[in-house]
Formats: sequence, structure tokens, C-alpha cells
Amino acid sequence: MSLKKKLNFEELVAENRKQILADRLIMEKIEQSMDQRMEQSIKKVQDQ
Repeated sequence: MSLKKKLNFEELVAENRKQILADRLIMEKIEQSMDQRMEQSIKKVQDQ
């Protein structure tokens, strides 16, 4: 176990929820970046 104090179940759930929301934001940013790259690639192909 880590050096942190032992979390009770509710605190654990709250921490988990915060991490999930943070991960979701990261995933959305990655998705937007991929969409932009895809659009750029399509434009390059169409311009050729």
C-alpha cells in the first residue's frame, strides 16, 4: 500500500471518479487532434 493514508470506500470512489473525468478530457483532446490530422491528410490528398 502507498504511503498515503488509507482511504475509505467513498473517498476511493470520489478519487476514481475524478481520475475518470480527467482521463475522459485527455481522450477528447486526443480525439480532436486525430480528427484534425485526418482532415489535413484528406485535404492534402484532394489537393494533389
